[in-house]
Amino acid sequence: MFCLQNPQMLNMLEKSLRKSLPESLKVYGTVFHMNQGNPFNLKALVDKWPDFNTVVVCPQEQEMTDDFDHYTNTYLVYSKDPKNCQECIGTSDVINWKQHLQIQSSQSSLDEVIQSLAAAKFVGVKRSQCLLYMMPKTARKLVPFLLENKNLCPESGRPKAM
Repeated sequence: MFCLQNPQMLNMLEKSLRKSLPESLKVYGTVFHMNQGNPFNLKALVDKWPDFNTVVVCPQEQEMTDDFDHYTNTYLVYSKDPKNCQECIGTSDVINWKQHLQIQSSQSSLDEVIQSLAAAKFVGVKRSQCLLYMMPKTARKLVPFLLENKNLCPESGRPKAM
């Protein structure tokens, strides 16, 4: 995978990920912070540039020194194509499967990919799911299609169950 180190490339990546919200939310938010000074010293990897399919954001190697610190050893993944994602993170050394780690994604379509990769590496997986809540004003700005699809009531701003 190719590491994006140029600030212009990271800005282009952020703009591209914004178009794929809410699926790209975890990676988009992290790339946004990377563009604001990269306070957590992360790197963004893509399968190809500029027409990427898969993005993985992870700490620099020197940050991942504690094998049992799965909070530091966190990978954020977004992919337009789950098969491409499996090839990218399965055949490269992007993920250190020997450490305790977290793989975070906002895409349920990647669950099976991650499960099968972990099984191939003989790694146990504990899956958890979190819900995201946004203020209506923020939702309208970041994911306006919620209003278009009538998933967010314009009067009260309360989301409908999906």
